Amino acid sequence: MARNSAQLTAGIVVGGLLAVGASIASREIMRRAGTRLIDWDAVRDIAHRRLGAAATPIPAAQRAEADAFYRATLLRIEPIVAEEIGSELPAALETPAVVDRLEWVDLNLATFRALFERIERLLLEAQTGPDTAGRAVSRWLNRAVGNQQLGFMLAFLGRKVLGQYDVSLLAAGPARGRLHFVEPNILATAANMRLPRDEFRTFIALHEVTHAFEFEAHPWLRPYFADLVGRTMEQLASESGGLVERVRQAVSGGDGHWLERIMTPAQRETFAKTQALMSLLEGYSNHVMNAAGARILPNFGEVHARFERRGERRGTVERAIMKLTGLDLKMEQYAAGERFADAVIAERGRDFLNRVWTGPETLPSLDEIRQPRHWIARIEGMTP
Repeated sequence: MARNSAQLTAGIVVGGLLAVGASIASREIMRRAGTRLIDWDAVRDIAHRRLGAAATPIPAAQRAEADAFYRATLLRIEPIVAEEIGSELPAALETPAVVDRLEWVDLNLATFRALFERIERLLLEAQTGPDTAGRAVSRWLNRAVGNQQLGFMLAFLGRKVLGQYDVSLLAAGPARGRLHFVEPNILATAANMRLPRDEFRTFIALHEVTHAFEFEAHPWLRPYFADLVGRTMEQLASESGGLVERVRQAVSGGDGHWLERIMTPAQRETFAKTQALMSLLEGYSNHVMNAAGARILPNFGEVHARFERRGERRGTVERAIMKLTGLDLKMEQYAAGERFADAVIAERGRDFLNRVWTGPETLPSLDEIRQPRHWIARIEGMTP
């Protein structure tokens, strides 16, 4: 009896210790898991590590030379673009930022972080019941995967992006954007395409200046775009029911891009508005570029043709990455938006096309981007 009692007592003690240990382990798991969707320090480290030798900083003398070149080039480009567009900028743009690949990653990391903070708040507000170790483990694993995916994507883009108009989407209140030029990528691309360095620099500057005109000359556009991007992200986070089944169906094929096939109807509607605006921004930019290009670069046609052929030389791996990440949609935006701008100008002229910038109500839908006459008819039917 005493022996059984001792065994029972030992069992109670061991069981108690195990329970305490499990409780401590559970609290430690939950503490380490935290509430964040992404570990941004880890993403930065992953992106920097994946860039490897491509992460070399720009020497001070080279940065100073590039900065002076872009400032002078912007001053030369702005009045020509203003004349082609038919509108002036409220303030000049001669404040470019020459950045290396690591700096570009860090700049865009800040934007991603601000977007994800909105999603994190939504998910925490939607969570019912107390947090558990199981939820914490799931969050931990999801974050580990998310860290790798974002780090990989930023490193991939950090080697590809040439110029970027930072539209300051997440800034509170009125804010000016800034032109960023990823100088190592620009120089490498110019060398690969066997183009004179400064001519290619000017070509990239011209493209980014047209984006600056779109946003800086129309103050309503930035907050509208920011809200659209925010709503798209929030819907993707909050309307996740049935996602597994939609992913299964998307993988099996169907109409549209795989990203669109995994969305709910409401998500697709908001995403279509974002796609339409992106198509307009890129297409209008390309149209203005083509109109102003010959006045800025004598051999603009040759530079543009070589740049367009650059996309045809992408390897299988790069094409697969673009398809997987949805970056291939951006390439389609350039073509569809440019066809829209060209068609409207051919039918009604530049001043009529510029009515797209009146306000949100005059922006084309995705269907109207594909069928410009539908947009023309709708705008003509609106009260002046």
